[in-house]
Amino acid sequence: MLKILIICACVCNVFCYFTLLGKCPENLKVQEEFRLADFFGKWYQSYHYSSDGQSKNNCSVLELVTKPTGIYLNQSRIDRGLFQRYSMGKLEIPTKIEDAAKLDLTFVFDNAPRRLRTRRYPFYVMATNYNYYATIYTCEFSPLINKHFIYVWILSRNQILNDVSKDLAVKPLSQIGLDASKLTMDEFSKCNPKYYTDEPTEPMTFRYPVPI
Repeated sequence: MLKILIICACVCNVFCYFTLLGKCPENLKVQEEFRLADFFGKWYQSYHYSSDGQSKNNCSVLELVTKPTGIYLNQSRIDRGLFQRYSMGKLEIPTKIEDAAKLDLTFVFDNAPRRLRTRRYPFYVMATNYNYYATIYTCEFSPLINKHFIYVWILSRNQILNDVSKDLAVKPLSQIGLDASKLTMDEFSKCNPKYYTDEPTEPMTFRYPVPI
């Protein structure tokens, strides 16, 4: 009975956020000769796009962290204006130089059911100049319903992205048919949470809970 309830919950979640028909866009052009070392440091989410229209967090900050076990991406954010939370995903570095910008993130949740414990997501750097802006893209496809989900980050080294950098950052979005007017701007003036989380939690910018 428990397994049936879990499966039903997962299928319901899939229908909620997989809103775009067909598979993820293929053969995307990403940042050429991407240098991960230059990507280190703090990045602020200046704009974002979620294809399901949900915007449950604000004030997102992404930062690479080096540990003995590898390189991790720490994504902190303010959920629903109340909770300061963070998610820690391990970066999987591509073996081919031409795929250097096609990174993958792996999240491990030790207390989750076995099927939900390890989750892997694409994390593609579509464009960056390392000093001002970066455009990040992830997409997940559900063959069960033949639909996919997209999330886009427009990142900035500062909380406010200048207009020239924004124009450069949004150029690659034409590859996925995304109009820049659909981007949501983050408001860093509203980043005073009431509660803080000490343990890593579910990443809100990824909507793919289980392999469907």
